[in-house]
Amino acid sequence: MDLKDLMLGIAVVIDDALDEAHPPSDSSDADRIGEIVALFEKKWCTPFYRASQIPPNQVWDSLLESASFVLLDWKLWPASSGDAGTYGVGRNLEFLKRAKAYSVPVFIFTNESPDDIEYALEEIYDAESLKQSFVFVQRKGELLANGTLNLAAVEEWMTTNASVYALKAWDRVLRLARKDLFGSMYDKNPDWPRVFWREYKEDGVDPSGGLTDLINDSLRGRMRADAFAAEVLDVGDDDLDVPREELHALLSATAVHEVVPEHEIRCGDLFRLGDDTFSLNIRPDCDCIPRGDVTLDEIQLYCIAGRIMTEAEMKREYRKKGGYFLERVHEAIVFAAGEGRSIIFDFSSLYIAEFKTLKDHRIGRVLHPYLTRIQQRYALFLQRQGLPRIPRAAVPR
Repeated sequence: MDLKDLMLGIAVVIDDALDEAHPPSDSSDADRIGEIVALFEKKWCTPFYRASQIPPNQVWDSLLESASFVLLDWKLWPASSGDAGTYGVGRNLEFLKRAKAYSVPVFIFTNESPDDIEYALEEIYDAESLKQSFVFVQRKGELLANGTLNLAAVEEWMTTNASVYALKAWDRVLRLARKDLFGSMYDKNPDWPRVFWREYKEDGVDPSGGLTDLINDSLRGRMRADAFAAEVLDVGDDDLDVPREELHALLSATAVHEVVPEHEIRCGDLFRLGDDTFSLNIRPDCDCIPRGDVTLDEIQLYCIAGRIMTEAEMKREYRKKGGYFLERVHEAIVFAAGEGRSIIFDFSSLYIAEFKTLKDHRIGRVLHPYLTRIQQRYALFLQRQGLPRIPRAAVPR
């Protein structure tokens, strides 16, 4: 694992020792943030955004959107400042909450006690989750050794923190694919987005959705499949004990996207009609666009009904060898799709409903490859050919 490649990009450093007009709050000889930043710039060629205090709230989003990582000093206030310490800790926690929302690694290099800082961080992370969070706490003196950066602890933290590592490794291959895609398309024609937009309009499909799908599919085709290192993510079965409820939640997140734009209808939109009953729109995307005098509310959806599978059904239909459920020709099962519970859809239950009757019940959208598989199985169901019944007497008993 090359830590430099994973942390490539613009970094942010926030430390009151950077402000030459005011002495650092702890004014310690060990406080050498300037030297730390200079070594990062030299070793990793990292450009830094510098601030002596937590930046104004209004710039947090744009700052964290593009930040590869953040170096944060904890104590950004003078020791004799009275209530400023309480306010300062509060500001730090607000900033860290926003950084958590953007999944930005934050390295708190400080002269303060790491135990005191970790105690304050309990508002965001409990003691166990802090070990696997996006926050790393270390004394500045431990980071610097004989004028060089000692990043062994940072590297160990990265290799043991699967969420941070996966994000940075994936981000790296995404940047390379994005560079290749947009550079290649621009070289062919700088107006390439307009070219495809026009064709989507001519084809009668949503041009914004079409262009989005084109870019996503093109990026996927360009992204390397060897982004992740086995030595970081591969663990033995005995070393990874995930509760069943959390497994269901993880699988549900890969099967259903819960945030759907209100003004958009697409194939895969999932509606919850009751505690255990659902409907899934399988009408093609191009037919779910308002045209002429038809409004969004008046668009007709082609829905198939679904219901929650019982545990007895799941035990009976689960095939351990392949890790799948046995489905009949008129069925499709999406595991853990309904808030962690599996849904079985019945193709023979197709009905038509206007969007306005269902829109208040929409809970998300089924994602690829689950939606694609449902579409394929439904097409097979429509074109199925029945076979003569096999006499029971002809089957071995």
